[in-house]
Amino acid sequence: ESLQPENTTADSTQMIPVVEAIASPLMSAVGRGVTNAWNDPSNLAYLLLQSCKIGRISQDDEEIYVERSGLEQRIDDHVREESPSSYLVVVGPRGGGKTTAVKKMLMGRGKVVYVTLEGEVETIQANLRINLRIPSDKPFKVKDAFKAFEGLHGVDKPVLVVEIDSNVSPETVRKQSQELKILCADAKVAHGILILSDANAAFKLNTDPGRQEMLWIDDFDENEMNSLLDKFGILPKDDPDSAALRRRLWNEVGANAQDLVKMAKKARKAAGEAGARAAAGSAAERGVVERYIEEKQQDAFTNVSNLLTTIPRDKDTRLRLPNERWNLLSLTAALNRTPSGVAPYDKGLSPANLSDAVKPTGYRAITHNGEAKLFQFYSKAHQHAARRWLRRRRFRHVSFLTLLLVLCL
Repeated sequence: ESLQPENTTADSTQMIPVVEAIASPLMSAVGRGVTNAWNDPSNLAYLLLQSCKIGRISQDDEEIYVERSGLEQRIDDHVREESPSSYLVVVGPRGGGKTTAVKKMLMGRGKVVYVTLEGEVETIQANLRINLRIPSDKPFKVKDAFKAFEGLHGVDKPVLVVEIDSNVSPETVRKQSQELKILCADAKVAHGILILSDANAAFKLNTDPGRQEMLWIDDFDENEMNSLLDKFGILPKDDPDSAALRRRLWNEVGANAQDLVKMAKKARKAAGEAGARAAAGSAAERGVVERYIEEKQQDAFTNVSNLLTTIPRDKDTRLRLPNERWNLLSLTAALNRTPSGVAPYDKGLSPANLSDAVKPTGYRAITHNGEAKLFQFYSKAHQHAARRWLRRRRFRHVSFLTLLLVLCL
């Protein structure tokens, strides 16, 4: 405590080198058998602060990061509440940039603890015990540690960010949401942010809307997509062919952040390998982007076709979803009737039933925005694929009826 700077308004990240100097000997001392070290929450608070350097985005990611002001403001407002009454649940399509957006927004804060839950580690407390190397036979209470952590440096409440892997069981997700409720909404010792792997994971949460604030992070919009391409220096806007390909990319596929970054890296590499001539580099870039569009369209059509033709055969599932195929077809048709590819929750399937219908097949083409209460396609590629599939289905039905009529005549 004597090493704390007198100016408590300073950026708390300045304390990390000091804390490392304190925490390392502390951990060594514990390893030598100082049994009472774990009984003092202040010692655990120092270790929590040392762990705050974990989970920051890389320098490369920071250089290509695209500002998403509306989303970042929501996160900032949440962590600035003096007395949090809820925790923030961040959901959205996979690869939409949920984790990166949260980490980027919190980079200026010093007291942010990241917990990633996967595999067999089922609770926040168990995860922190492993990360902080606290022996299993030593007492450890997360609430007491965070209470001490809050007063360690400055007056900011700590932020606890919990990211849950897609393979984690529903029971584990419920345990995490319950722990966050106790720590953040009840004890108010931290601001809580829960990042879920995809929209379907939201149905694993405890039903407690009064203590949960939903934040939907979707794929990039067109301006954000163009900003990312500009950062990579590919498909320049002043080139007519490249500008046209940008519009095609947006209109036919959409802009999933993770997929776009991978594609942009390949395009930039291809342009570099093409040689010094600008024309050769541009052609190589466009070739990568065109192949990407074709692959995404094909993958989307396969997913849509399999989703609408592969119906669960499990007896219990049929009992829960008596008309699942018809409901999926009706929902797909309803989504296609809207230009934006969205529809409210009253289109045949409830969100929970949609999750049940999709899970056994493994084909994801439709998701749901829990914040806006809307169904939507995973991407524009899936929307176009569904239109193609429905047209083919109508054509087959018309052809069959025509043939039947001819035979009758």
